[in-house]
Amino acid sequence: MPPRTRREPPQRRNARVRRHLQMAREYWVKAPQYLADGDLKQASEKGWGTVAQLTKAVATLRGWDHYDHVAIREAVQALAAEQSEQSEGIRRGLNAAESLHGNFYEGHLTAEHTEFNLSELVPLLGVAWREIPEEYTGGVSFDEWTADRE
Repeated sequence: MPPRTRREPPQRRNARVRRHLQMAREYWVKAPQYLADGDLKQASEKGWGTVAQLTKAVATLRGWDHYDHVAIREAVQALAAEQSEQSEGIRRGLNAAESLHGNFYEGHLTAEHTEFNLSELVPLLGVAWREIPEEYTGGVSFDEWTADRE
């Protein structure tokens, strides 16, 4: 099923995209810090949050609804359908993100599983990042964008 749509003025859309990107970056930078500190619940939620926020940025640009978990899943699934050569990595990333999100509430993952699931997010994040126009990304890769760990 295609994502639900939503309309908003361009100025608001641009501000929202920038805010979602800022939050995605903040979460991705914090995830390994929490993992290293042994706070697996926070590391997990930062991984899920990165996927959610980057997906929200893409969805905002496309006019897709993204205000709940189901809408985020639908947006990621739509990206997987569009990117058939990368769909397996995207779907694995979505499964890992949802597992991490569940770990925030249940605390069921070990450190090794948390780290593995965070690594499974990378292909999905890369695809989503490439969907963001250069005016927002500055033309840098996702890795370059998140490399400065303030």
